[in-house]
Amino acid sequence: MKGLIILFAVMGLVLVGCSQDAVNSNGKKDDSTKQQVYGNSWDGNPIIVKQRNHNGDYETVNEITDIDEVDELIRTLGNADWQENVKMDIRPPDYRFSWNSYKHDVWINKNNDRLGLSIEGQSNYGSLSADSSTIVFEIITGEKLKNPRN
Repeated sequence: MKGLIILFAVMGLVLVGCSQDAVNSNGKKDDSTKQQVYGNSWDGNPIIVKQRNHNGDYETVNEITDIDEVDELIRTLGNADWQENVKMDIRPPDYRFSWNSYKHDVWINKNNDRLGLSIEGQSNYGSLSADSSTIVFEIITGEKLKNPRN
């Protein structure tokens, strides 16, 4: 009888442990933006970048097909400072593009040399460092990011 109680206790602990959300070494859930969006390899579809014009419409400004540029873009975006469960009510994005069916919105912060990002369908906001902003902007537009302080 004692062995049966111990068996049920161990099985209960195993079941409870298996039902917990997966947690990485930093104590964060593995279902973060980085894992969900950037955890898969590129599907090979061109990344079409659109810029908002003065009429508020979006027009194509670049098409990214080079695998090295895509890899660098996705690695950089995956390393952004993503804040989960954030609702935003700001101006329309300056640029838009899709990667693996995830639609990205990009804002240029006019006060500094950094980009902000969100992914449609995800409740999050990402911000890039100055260096990462420069890299991402050059890849998506083919131009240098103008520093407003210069």
